[in-house]
Amino acid sequence: MSVALLTCVIITKSWGAFVEFRFLGPFEVRSSGSVVQVGGPRVRALLAALVLRGNQPVSVKHLVNAAWDDDSPLTSSATVHSYVCRLRARLASVGLDGEDRILTDATGYRFRLEPGESDVEVFRERIEHGRSALNVGSLTEAAEALSSALSIWRGPALSEIPGSFAELEAVSLNEERLAARQESLEIDLAFDRHTQVIPELRTLFLQHPKKERLAALLMRALYRSGQQAEALQVYRTARQALVDDLAVEPGPELKSLHQKILNHDVELALPAGSLGAGRRSLPPDTPGFVGRADELRRIVDAATSGGVAGSALGITTIDGMAGVGKTRLAVHAAHLLADQFPDGQLFVDLHGHSGGQEPMDPAAALAELLEAVGVPAASIPATLEQRVAVWRTQLVNRKVLLVLDNAVSAAQIEPLLPGGKGCSVLVTSRNRLVGSHTTQTVSLQPLEVREAVDFLSATLAPQRVAAEPDAVAELAEMCGGLPLALHFAAVRLCNRPVWSISDLTALLSRDRLAMADLDIGKNGLAAAFSTSYDRLSAEQRTVFLSVSAFESRPFDVSAAGARSGDRFVAERVLESLADANVVEPLRFGHYRVHSLMRAYVLRCDANRRDALRMAEAGV
Repeated sequence: MSVALLTCVIITKSWGAFVEFRFLGPFEVRSSGSVVQVGGPRVRALLAALVLRGNQPVSVKHLVNAAWDDDSPLTSSATVHSYVCRLRARLASVGLDGEDRILTDATGYRFRLEPGESDVEVFRERIEHGRSALNVGSLTEAAEALSSALSIWRGPALSEIPGSFAELEAVSLNEERLAARQESLEIDLAFDRHTQVIPELRTLFLQHPKKERLAALLMRALYRSGQQAEALQVYRTARQALVDDLAVEPGPELKSLHQKILNHDVELALPAGSLGAGRRSLPPDTPGFVGRADELRRIVDAATSGGVAGSALGITTIDGMAGVGKTRLAVHAAHLLADQFPDGQLFVDLHGHSGGQEPMDPAAALAELLEAVGVPAASIPATLEQRVAVWRTQLVNRKVLLVLDNAVSAAQIEPLLPGGKGCSVLVTSRNRLVGSHTTQTVSLQPLEVREAVDFLSATLAPQRVAAEPDAVAELAEMCGGLPLALHFAAVRLCNRPVWSISDLTALLSRDRLAMADLDIGKNGLAAAFSTSYDRLSAEQRTVFLSVSAFESRPFDVSAAGARSGDRFVAERVLESLADANVVEPLRFGHYRVHSLMRAYVLRCDANRRDALRMAEAGV
């Protein structure tokens, strides 16, 4: 049942009249919005006893105790029957069938109660709805349901009805109200509203100093508001009340909280679940995203069957060479999945292959993530282990989508993984992340010519593409299907409206290395290739240069060994280059080098040799 439905007015229609039986405050009966005078205190007590046990048999003895307490008449059964007759007549006067509502039972009477007529019933339904939402981690929905339930109350239950019956019933109902208020206040603390809840918690604690749960909530709220001394005083007050009135010490949970406050435990500064309505730090999606349909389906299916269903933590790793579109795909998938992860969609660049930057330390990444979910910088622990614990605590019972972009290794991402089952993680990396907890790996290859043409067509003016279809196909092939190269080619054409597409293909035909010059800046094609090549060892560079002689043709280990001089070294190094996505493995022992990566590396080697010759010549 939705909160919207639960928050409807607590009145139902019966035999042409709307009736409410209101216990959560002064007892009253309303018909069509007007108060019904049902009789004196004893008649009201008798009606309250019947309705509180609606649709259940109520003995005459119980009704006598409710109406007369210890001062029952000698002819109690006859008097009860007389009062019941009055009630039936009074109900009939406001349009209710009294005979149909108050039924005679073998041991007494039974009141026929319709759904929604008793505010106690509606209160309990809303509380149950809130607790169900809380159990599955839907804090916002739980807060709305509990707030709606508490809004029904108009004051202490069953006030204005005298006697022990009303007092006992009121004690039980008021306890239910207090429990609901405590649960609502706990959610407020989870949403980091500690300052706002302190006044209400103080009032409740003054009324119930022996309620340890209340004391704990007030202590936490005060501590998070910077009032450590006041929080410790609440503990002393609660302990004194327990010792004086019950001769018992506080329980272990309250004692532990007291000790944590004394020690300034960092856990206390963390409002677990402070993601609230959901934080979103995803980069913008790619307009007109094209291609990668199969890969996209696999990513979405894995996230949906894992994190969304709450069955397991879904982790998809997307790997591939520089410029192949890993981040573009991950961000697009994250935007498609965003609505299914309402507690947050978070993005962090781990700088695994960022020019001029070292890979981000996991502890630094955790600090960034913790601040993103609302943990104050001053409350973030110092050690990696503590940050991991706090991060995973924050995501308990949450549905969060985490994008870890540009990772360098499995060791870098492992501390960043959530512990809960309701989350999903997308990881991008140029390296194949051996040893990670990956659910599935999506290895990207360059786009096929048809998809590359679609990519260019999505950026260039339609009339421009239509005028030169063959040149568009040729340009797509020259870019080697690399989305980054296609992007810069399209951008160059957009910035040179006087150029034809054939002009650009002619330029690239004369100098294939000119593709690397289409971009400018640290995020360009040359920079992307550079960060991959610069991380290779001397041995890897030697083997890579030797196999570049094969241009873009497939080659096997034997051919590579013949060029490098050692087949076994070539086999081992080529596998490491495949793991770094610098060469493409085709099948066992067979590989290929991407044409643009080869062109870039050959240019670097030519520049290096020119520099050596100039140095030797003393230039």
